[in-house]
Amino acid sequence: MGTVAVLGGTVAGVAAAARLAHVGHDVTLVEPDPGWPDALAAQLGATAGSVVVDFPAPWRDLFTKSGRPAKGALGLHGLELVPHPDSPGDRGEQWYRDVDALGEDAAAAWRDLVDAADRTWQALRPLGLEAELTDAAVARAGLDPRRSLAHVARDLRHPVLADRVRAVATDRGLDPADAPAWLTSRLSIDRTFGRWQLVDAAGAPAPASALVDVLRGRIAARGVPTTATTPAAAVTIDTRDPGLTWHRPRRWRPRDTFVDQLLARPRLADPSAPGRFVAHASSPGGAEPWAQVLSGALASYAAHAHLTGEDIRPTNTHQGHGRAR
Repeated sequence: MGTVAVLGGTVAGVAAAARLAHVGHDVTLVEPDPGWPDALAAQLGATAGSVVVDFPAPWRDLFTKSGRPAKGALGLHGLELVPHPDSPGDRGEQWYRDVDALGEDAAAAWRDLVDAADRTWQALRPLGLEAELTDAAVARAGLDPRRSLAHVARDLRHPVLADRVRAVATDRGLDPADAPAWLTSRLSIDRTFGRWQLVDAAGAPAPASALVDVLRGRIAARGVPTTATTPAAAVTIDTRDPGLTWHRPRRWRPRDTFVDQLLARPRLADPSAPGRFVAHASSPGGAEPWAQVLSGALASYAAHAHLTGEDIRPTNTHQGHGRAR
């Protein structure tokens, strides 16, 4: 096996470190800030004091691939992942709820929008989530280069539905006019997988710090030390976020579309720097914690292949259909 330095105590960093250590590499997590666990908790986010998990499959896969299934890893800390009371529900639940609250026309408009978002989600999966982003994959995805979430909200012509679309942006700290329309894919994720939350043994919502403790426990169990200085290593994975954000395309700059911005994001590997890989909140996969877990997984697969020539990517991806249980 080989030596790996993971730069940054981030969601992507911990995910990559745990996976690589589990398959036998000598991994060091490099984080000079002693307050990094608090920063990690902030990345995980919290709503009403609890961690909301809107796509649990990548987390479950991370725990399994680092040596202990999620139920056991969480159970060691007296925690459990359960459905969130505000989960949007499956297709049928959402339909009847919307019919009762908004009327059949609005319910149909929302159903059609989320059905379209399902197709968008399928197009996005190869773009930095299940595989390294490439120009060819982006071209095949057919992403609208200039349409924003603000455009989607405006076209719905219903204030409640428009607010739901705008919330996809605002919940992520974005202006809807600055967010690409393909982020409607997150509506598909919500409907397909539901929302989940972390609770303690008494069933009370658990804070983000509790999940940080679980993640730190995983890398500790795998023998990953944390240091403030970067050691010599055969492979480096940089998970420190440069803080890239989306911005609305400028009309007078034809090469400033949302697609251009996506293609300009840091790629997983740099051919000019063999053995150096990138995975962070500004990676093409996205900034959500689950997306960072997937970016970290891609970096771990690439690092392992670089060191050993072996492909350990799963043959059956975990971004499949159906609600996670």
